[in-house]
Amino acid sequence: MRNTPGGGTVAGRRPQVVELRLMRPDDMFEMPQTDLFSEYRNFLTGVDFCLSELRGRPSRRPVRLEIRLPPEEIDDDLAERMRRTLHRYCAHRLRYNRRETRALRVGGLGAFRIGLPVAALGLFLTAVATTIRPENGAGNLITDHIGWVLAWLGLWFPLDEILFYPLVYRQESRALRLLSEAAVVVIPLDQP
Repeated sequence: MRNTPGGGTVAGRRPQVVELRLMRPDDMFEMPQTDLFSEYRNFLTGVDFCLSELRGRPSRRPVRLEIRLPPEEIDDDLAERMRRTLHRYCAHRLRYNRRETRALRVGGLGAFRIGLPVAALGLFLTAVATTIRPENGAGNLITDHIGWVLAWLGLWFPLDEILFYPLVYRQESRALRLLSEAAVVVIPLDQP
């Protein structure tokens, strides 16, 4: 699906619109150096704001990025420069996310070196608890519960790191792919 220059899409799917108000084009990628107490201060870069918007939406429709800037900051090829830079930025961050996801999986596999012996100890204690008499006695209950807790703890962190931690990077990568193909439109701040 290709974006048209006006921000519509070839296949006719209405794009999701993300609106930004920036003081300079550089604010899209870096924090502006301004008075921290100013009411016009942005506390996020434009890209971070866009990613937050897109991660919060389940839609996979194309994106139309409307950047509002003061008229004196706009020139004829600004929209195209912003689109190219945004595409490069997203490609770089996608590579970073892939490496971080891989690192989390490697870390999770490494955590099994500690987790598996702890889980094995827990299961051993649970097995020992079945031999403790009386079956409903305090010694049996304590040993059984400690065993199950150790087994759970030993497996929980490695599996969490392998299965669930990468989800954050996957969600961000989905938003980055949408943003990298966004139609960029630059509008003067004073226009409605």
